[in-house]
Amino acid sequence: MKKILLIISREYLSRVKKKSFWILTIVVPLLLAALYAIPIYMAMKPQEKSTVLVVDDTGLFGGAFKSSKEIVYRSAGSLDYAQRRMEEEDSVSAVLYIPARETTIPGDAFLYYTGDVPTANLQSNVSEQLQSHIRTIILQDVYGITQEEFDQVNATRIKLHTKDLKTGKDGFLEVKMAIGLVLGLIIFFVVLTFGGQVMTGVSEEKTSRIIEVIVSSVKPFQLMMGKVIGIGLVGLTQFVLWIALSMVGLAGIQAANPDLFEAAKSRQNMTELATKGTDAVEQMQALNEAPVVTEMVQGLTAIDFPLIIAMFLVYFVLGYFFYATLYAGVGALVDSDTNAQQFSLPITIPLMLVMIMMPAIINEPSGSLSVWLSMIPFTSPVAMMIRIPFGVPVWQAAVSIGILLLFVPLNTWVAGHIYKRGILLYGKKITYKDIFSWFKTN
Repeated sequence: MKKILLIISREYLSRVKKKSFWILTIVVPLLLAALYAIPIYMAMKPQEKSTVLVVDDTGLFGGAFKSSKEIVYRSAGSLDYAQRRMEEEDSVSAVLYIPARETTIPGDAFLYYTGDVPTANLQSNVSEQLQSHIRTIILQDVYGITQEEFDQVNATRIKLHTKDLKTGKDGFLEVKMAIGLVLGLIIFFVVLTFGGQVMTGVSEEKTSRIIEVIVSSVKPFQLMMGKVIGIGLVGLTQFVLWIALSMVGLAGIQAANPDLFEAAKSRQNMTELATKGTDAVEQMQALNEAPVVTEMVQGLTAIDFPLIIAMFLVYFVLGYFFYATLYAGVGALVDSDTNAQQFSLPITIPLMLVMIMMPAIINEPSGSLSVWLSMIPFTSPVAMMIRIPFGVPVWQAAVSIGILLLFVPLNTWVAGHIYKRGILLYGKKITYKDIFSWFKTN
């Protein structure tokens, strides 16, 4: 045991003392924060003003297009005149041309531009206003609905809120999807990165023949376990530091923007009051007008982060040991990058498979595919962490962890057997047939 502790200490300290470890520890949370902060910032940032010239040959859309702070609509007499203005004036972003047709209702419209393509927001706004006015014409002229009736129908909005009947909490689907995606990616990269470090470390020591000196005083199994545990503690240290940095960052954001969190709390109270019928109309209208950022903050505050952190630690430890022991066995087999790819590919394929299936898991976290992927030990660390924010039945989590607990010792035994046989083999091309024969002879 003393020798294993010495190896653990060496593997741990040699990596923690590197500058790259601390740079990665600080950079990764910043990148993850930027990944979600930048789109939010861009969504809140005022857009540049765009001008659209409208050429309506049908005569049906006179004054129908409503301008906003970002998009201004102006009528133009003819298409040629509008195109000349667009070429001469930089402020004109596009020309909307609605040609006349033999039928009463036009079926096509064209958005012309020169140079820069109109933004997706501009195209969406033009399309929505076209469709809205066509509906207005049909409802009023064809079906005889009055303007007052139309305005009342058009002003009606209903926002869907998902709620858990047992707990009474909101679902916050978008927030849970984002957290599940982040957790799945973190587990994937952590297992792949630190498992790869185990394989690389063993392979380098074997290639440099340092391993011959080490195994003269330490048993191969002790050396393998020391490496696996030492590098695993490096990953655990990094995760703990990430949690600490995240908590500090969250506290800083809360201190800098207390109104944002108060608004989120008020929004939750409004939701509860509205569902109980107290001034329901006014309350729900205020809810619908609440900023998107406030809804996201409310969603984050509703997440059970202690449970997520606890489950992450469990699946990190078990998932890492499950794969790291296999990577250690592969490292003992190879003495070149080509051989490493040959033997590591079957180990990596399940991880890649679950990443490919990630959209399906997020779309249906309680579906059969998601449940099976979270039970199979090769995919469960990633699949289960994607599902955790959505809520997982206790029995499924228990079965998933139990299966991993059964397979981790089995993997350790298999990897230890391969490690012991392959660590001192040089110059021989090892095949899968050779590996199977080792288990038959012992």
